[in-house]
Amino acid sequence: MGLQAVERRSRAIDPKRPLEKRNYDAGLPSTNAPFNLCVRHGDLIFISGLPPFDEEFSRRVREAREQGRAVPPFPNSPFVEQVRLVMDNLKKLAEAAGSNMDCLLKVIVWLKDQRDSEEFDRIYRTYFTSRETLPARTRIQAGRTPMDCGLEVEAIGYVPRKRARKTAATRRRNPGHPARKR
Repeated sequence: MGLQAVERRSRAIDPKRPLEKRNYDAGLPSTNAPFNLCVRHGDLIFISGLPPFDEEFSRRVREAREQGRAVPPFPNSPFVEQVRLVMDNLKKLAEAAGSNMDCLLKVIVWLKDQRDSEEFDRIYRTYFTSRETLPARTRIQAGRTPMDCGLEVEAIGYVPRKRARKTAATRRRNPGHPARKR
């Protein structure tokens, strides 16, 4: 479905409300792949599957694609470094879209090797403030990950509503406000 169709459909639901789709990259390096890293629509955020591509490797992939060459092989860095890079990038994208890690609702993790799951979980937990804020999650062993890297992670979340602060002027206009009953 093209963007115009999405916009028409969005307006059909509420014709006065314009399409609120925004894309974010959080300054992460591009590989010129045909998708956006993070899309926000209203209060929902959708973060594309993130492989552990650092700036140098992303540059090499981008250049290969632009020149019509085969993409280079993935530099096999330690799994712990790959997890931290992916989770740091996930956090950057969530924050760029106005959210945070505790507002993720669903995370999907593809591991190259399930034997890495305990190491992944040990690091993954540190990105959330408590057990209660952990999102729903699916973790599977992929038949093959992008360029044979150790993992890929995607997420869906929401942008928390900001609490309105009551000012003195608001309290004066609202005589029933508790601050007025003294």
